[in-house]
Amino acid sequence: MKRLFFYFFFALTLLASNTLLAQEKGKTETVHDGRSSLTITVSGTSVRIQNAPFGSVMEVYDILGVKVTSVRVDSSDKTVTLNLPKGYYIFKIGDLVRKVVIK
Repeated sequence: MKRLFFYFFFALTLLASNTLLAQEKGKTETVHDGRSSLTITVSGTSVRIQNAPFGSVMEVYDILGVKVTSVRVDSSDKTVTLNLPKGYYIFKIGDLVRKVVIK
């Protein structure tokens, strides 16, 4: 019961933050930190990651916090095709966490 409450609270917290919408044209979310700028672009089933630290891992979670997949980012510009059904997802690359809606 405590775990279910935790997942619900986690999902509710994420819904209150910024959302990246994946539409046919795609939308770009740019994050600036002190060293570099990490860009995540979602377009349909494709995810493009730019300026990620070498060797980092992109993890994708569903809205309940269950890991769906993980992909190693081995270049500064990588495009990955993810066959995810419509819904809310959480993308995590290093310390960066973003909510994504796939429509």
